[in-house]
Amino acid sequence: MQNIETTSDKYTILLVSEPSMTITALISCLEKEIKSAVSLVEKQEISEKLSTSSGLVLIDLSAFEGDTVSFVKQSLAPFSEQHVFALFNAHDLSAKELASWPFIKGVFKKEDDLEHLCHGIEKMLSGEYWLPRQKLAELIHYYQQNNNNAIDYSEICLTNREQQILRKLVTGASNSEIADSLFVSEHTVKSHLYNIFKKINVKNRVQAVFWAKNNLSVIGLDYQG
Repeated sequence: MQNIETTSDKYTILLVSEPSMTITALISCLEKEIKSAVSLVEKQEISEKLSTSSGLVLIDLSAFEGDTVSFVKQSLAPFSEQHVFALFNAHDLSAKELASWPFIKGVFKKEDDLEHLCHGIEKMLSGEYWLPRQKLAELIHYYQQNNNNAIDYSEICLTNREQQILRKLVTGASNSEIADSLFVSEHTVKSHLYNIFKKINVKNRVQAVFWAKNNLSVIGLDYQG
């Protein structure tokens, strides 16, 4: 497998887990492939280490259970805008379980190999989500069934550019693809997405897609999919 050429050297890669020979070996392999330092973060170190860095955080679900998972989740939540988060070694999470991690942008299953993991990290560092299509569909269905916070569209005013970006978001386009199609920078796309999320009162890309599917017709745009 070829080493991945990414911008990951600009980021800190943190692995929230417990010390073990397996984790030590994984960290060594990741560092070799992504050409960036990977640091182990134990649960009691989360606040200290995440507050002094910015990057991608892998959460090893196989290392925690029960109340410890809740503790880890609560400890990570304050840093949702500072880092990119992904669940690692995830079992077959239900949509409800996944929705309880609203700041998560990626999911890696136990059976995923190193190449798949590195490719997902590369995409996430480029601003994309890394969720299996089935999980994405399950999440959208979950939000449809539990949409208790209806929004009055009359109070929302999306600009023409925000409408364009929202429509492309629904097609599954990545930030880079949206930027290329609209001849703007990825930074501009991210800024628009931030404003869109704030206006329509959603926390992540999946919730925005759900909102768009139910409201694009209101703003005169057809959803194709």
